[in-house]
Amino acid sequence: MQTAGLIHTLEQCLNRMQTMGLIHTPEQCLNSMQTVGLIHTLEQCLNRMQTVGLIHTPEQCLNRMQTVGLIHTLEQCLNRMQTVGLIHTLEQCLNRMQTVGLIHTLEQCLNRMQTVGLIHTLEQCLNRMQTVGLIHTLEQCLNRMQTVGLIHTLEQCLNRMSHPADSCVHPDNTCFQYFMYKSIFLCPFP
Repeated sequence: MQTAGLIHTLEQCLNRMQTMGLIHTPEQCLNSMQTVGLIHTLEQCLNRMQTVGLIHTPEQCLNRMQTVGLIHTLEQCLNRMQTVGLIHTLEQCLNRMQTVGLIHTLEQCLNRMQTVGLIHTLEQCLNRMQTVGLIHTLEQCLNRMQTVGLIHTLEQCLNRMSHPADSCVHPDNTCFQYFMYKSIFLCPFP
């Protein structure tokens, strides 16, 4: 076929195999591509799948990776997304998780971040929320803590503070900011 000028590249050869009914699924196509030595790594495999039109979006790419048994957990999935250059920052990673339907709320997002080992403490969690632009002020931060069920009232938080001397609730701005800081980062949560 190559001699007759019908096929000039191995990619055309693979396309022809699909046309002739020799390959019916992307998995079969990938297996054949690996067999003939076209693909040596997972990255090459994914790139080729996109090239031949089997995958059109990163979501499809990830779904396919899971389908062929290359990825078994979300953490592996995220790691692979970073490896193949689809995600460069944690923020992009979280956005992608939301895009593929793995996370529907900020609370789920934070829970997932803790699950994959990105966040180990509440303070880290809050810092990350600020980093990804979800929270811009300590007040917003406290509101978010209330939303995710960590704190229900300022009074509860105040009661949790270790030393009565720290219970500064005067209305002046400096003291209020200090109280916010103490409430968020130093309050021993239940």
